[in-house]
Amino acid sequence: MTVFKATNAEMECTMGKGVFRYRLGVPSTADDSKCGCTGLHACEYVLDCMWYYSLGGGNRFFLAEAGGDIAEDGQNTRIACTELTLIQELTNREIAAHAVLYMVRHPKRDGWQAKMAFLEAAEDRAEARHPDAIAIARGTRPMVRGTLGSHLGLVLEEDGEITDARILTVGRHGIMPGIWYTIRDGMPEEARDEEEAD
Repeated sequence: MTVFKATNAEMECTMGKGVFRYRLGVPSTADDSKCGCTGLHACEYVLDCMWYYSLGGGNRFFLAEAGGDIAEDGQNTRIACTELTLIQELTNREIAAHAVLYMVRHPKRDGWQAKMAFLEAAEDRAEARHPDAIAIARGTRPMVRGTLGSHLGLVLEEDGEITDARILTVGRHGIMPGIWYTIRDGMPEEARDEEEAD
């Protein structure tokens, strides 16, 4: 099962009463799995990792493969498992792309919204206020803007279905800081004045 794992800067996580250190590409194991108690924890939706290890604080985020005994408890998309291998460390742009991909693959699931210091995933409008921060807007007229170096996601939704999605980085490919962007006819474009005023 493909999941996402967050750690501190030293690739360590609190595990029960102790600390567990992960290594990239090296399988980790636990004797049993129960969410919030035992096992190796990860999330199916990458942004859910931010509830445990915040974005922008030196924490690290990984694409991972979970196996063995897998348990869920219904608290967001977290799982506990008995086997976990960290496959690839993710940049913030890759985190944004995986978050958008999750929305595209699971358009009916709730719980995709989040708002923290370096992250905003919101209905209709979102804004990234720091370099390398993430903002994702989802809706019938999604709009995002950010500072130089931030990563923006646009997810267009029509009649409950995702019809288009894009990832942008402010400062690349003509995307300017402080400008609201939307998606129209498959391409990102500056939002019109009447859209900004809504």
